[in-house]
Amino acid sequence: MTPRRCTVCNKQALYRCAYCGDTLCKAHLPPEMHWCVGLEEYNRDREARGTSSIPQDLRPEHRGWSVKKSIHTKNPLSIFSGNYSFLLLFLISISFVLQLLIPGYTQQLVLIPALVSERPWTLITHIFLHGSFEHLFFNMLFFIFFGPVLERKIGSSKFLLIFFLAGIFAGTGWSLTSVNPAVGASGALSGIFATLAVLMPRMRVYFFFLIPMEIWMVLVLFAIYDFVMIGSGDMIAHTAHLSGLFFGLLAGMSLKRSSA
Repeated sequence: MTPRRCTVCNKQALYRCAYCGDTLCKAHLPPEMHWCVGLEEYNRDREARGTSSIPQDLRPEHRGWSVKKSIHTKNPLSIFSGNYSFLLLFLISISFVLQLLIPGYTQQLVLIPALVSERPWTLITHIFLHGSFEHLFFNMLFFIFFGPVLERKIGSSKFLLIFFLAGIFAGTGWSLTSVNPAVGASGALSGIFATLAVLMPRMRVYFFFLIPMEIWMVLVLFAIYDFVMIGSGDMIAHTAHLSGLFFGLLAGMSLKRSSA
């Protein structure tokens, strides 16, 4: 049996966090040490018990996994906590339906490089537009595979920040290198993918659903492909992908340093 690895440092993991379920070494078990999505609940538990810290469930892996039972009544809005990736997926899908139903909807939100200074909101709104059902389908499929993993890893707030900043960075990069309009979430998704590759470089993925590879290798292949295809005229925003990817690398390195 292959030993489980700590999601932070990749050392052998004997424990699982009772608040988020991540497999961890002892050094990274405290919620504040591994970007725990249950950190707020952990802090509420500490306050409710009137102590500066509460005992961690340090149950070794061979004895089974710990299960956290909250003593608090959950806020109804907490259903979105840890699920913003699916909320974004839903909103992007709804936006595509609106593109089909409302005349002029796309024109108001599309990113046009020559007009970006007059319409700065399009650096964000273009993320919610897609050129075809196939364009939407493959972006959302990619989102489903990697968005929730990163959100669970770093928490919803940081996930949203990286998603939108990567999208803005991608839109800016495209505006500086092209005169053509742009739509799509792929620049933001490139940032999500790159951040995940930095934080979990040994994560196994299936390249084109067939070839098992570590995620960092797939990232390199995507980057090379986008770089080679710049200027090919294939109607794909390769510089937007690379710009989002570059931002994701920076974000991932920043998060990794902050957890060291």
